Amino acid sequence: MAGNRNDMGARAPKARTLPVLDTSKAEREIVRRINADGPMTFAEFMDLALYAEPGGYYTSTEGRWGTGADYVTSIDISPAFARVFARQIEEMWRVMGSPCAFSIIEAGAGRGWFGRGILDTIEELFPELYDATTLTLVDRGIEGAAPESEVGEERHKVDKIVRLTELPEASASAPFGVIISNELIDSFPVHRLLVESVPKDGDTGKRVLKEYYVDLVDGALAEVLKEPSTPELSEYLAPFELVEGQRVDVNLGAAKWLARAALSIGTGFVISIDYGLPGADLYAPGRVSTLVCHWRHTINDSPYLNVGHQDITTHVDFSNMAVAGRGVGLELTGFTTQKNFLIGAGILDELQTVTGEETSEVEIVRHNRSIQELIMPGGMGDTFKVLVQHKGLDAPALKGFEFKEMSKYL
Repeated sequence: MAGNRNDMGARAPKARTLPVLDTSKAEREIVRRINADGPMTFAEFMDLALYAEPGGYYTSTEGRWGTGADYVTSIDISPAFARVFARQIEEMWRVMGSPCAFSIIEAGAGRGWFGRGILDTIEELFPELYDATTLTLVDRGIEGAAPESEVGEERHKVDKIVRLTELPEASASAPFGVIISNELIDSFPVHRLLVESVPKDGDTGKRVLKEYYVDLVDGALAEVLKEPSTPELSEYLAPFELVEGQRVDVNLGAAKWLARAALSIGTGFVISIDYGLPGADLYAPGRVSTLVCHWRHTINDSPYLNVGHQDITTHVDFSNMAVAGRGVGLELTGFTTQKNFLIGAGILDELQTVTGEETSEVEIVRHNRSIQELIMPGGMGDTFKVLVQHKGLDAPALKGFEFKEMSKYL
C-alpha cells in the first residue's frame, strides 16, 4: 500500500544511499526459515518482509504515512480525494436502488483516513445514505487495528465503523456495498522471474523461465535461480512476447484477492485505485521490472537491505485484474487514469474561489494546488489508474468515466 510510491509521479522520491538500520524481527524470521527449510520464493520473502507478525513493515509501529515518514498518499495531499469518491459512491448507491442497509469496505485501510473521509462527506451531503451506511476498515497491519478512539472516529456512532483484519467471508454481511482500495494491490507479494531463453527463428523450442528465490549466501540474503515454483507463472506470462534476459514480476495474489472480494458483497462495486499498466504495456518486450523499495521519501531497488523497515511495491497489471474479476462474477465497469476519473466525478467542483480576504487566500490557494496535484498530467493524475468492477448489476454507467474511459487498452 503506500501513496505516490512510484518512480513516475509528481512527488516521486529520489534514490540515494540508505543508512543500515537495525535488523528487524521480520528479517530474523526470514533467516530462520531459510536455515530450516532452504531457499524461499521472493513472494514468500516479500510477504514476510511486509507482514510478518511481529516486525514486518506494515505490522510494526513505525510511521509510514506523511511528509516526515516514508510516503504520502492522495488523501494526505487533499481531502477532496475522499470527497469526490464519496460523491461517486452515492451514485453507486442510487444505481443499486438506494438500499436501506449499505456497506462501504475500505481494504488496506491503514490509518482509515480515506474511508473516514468518505463517511464524513456522506454524513455532510447525503444524510439518507449516511443512515444506511456502515464503514468497515480492513487491514492486516497493526495500524489497521487502531483503537476506536482515533481522531475523527468519535464523531460517528459506535456501530458506524467496524475494523477487521480480512475481508468479510460471506456476502450476507454486505448484501449491497462497495469495496474500495487505494494503493493496496501494489503491495501484494510477487514472484520474480528471469526469461533465460526464448525460441530462435525456426526453433520450435519453448521459452525457458527461471524463478528468483531468496537464500543465504555468505551469511547475507541473496537471490538464486531455480525452477518456477508453480506452473501458474508460465501460464500467466504465456500471452506476452518476453525477450531473453528480461526480468519480470508476477502478482498471483491479485486474482485471489478479487475472488475474496466478490464473496464479500452480494450486489455492488469493487474500486481499485493504484499505479500500474495494462498487461501488454507492463510486460512489453524488454521492459524492466517495476519493483521499487521506499524509505523516507527515497527509492531504491535493493529489497534485501533494511528488511522490514522499507516498503516494497510493484506496478499492478490491470488487464489481469479485469480478466480475473470476470472469472469470479465481477464485470468491468470502467478503467481510466486518476485524472480522468476525478474530473468525471466532479473534483473541479471542489475548487474554491479566492475571496480577496487576506486571512483565507493562502488556504484557498493551497487547497486548489492540492487538487491540481491529484489530477496533474504526467504526474499522479496519469500514473495512478482507477479500475471499477460490478456484481449483480446490468452495465451501470458512472460519472467517473464520463470524461474519458480507457477499457479498450486492457
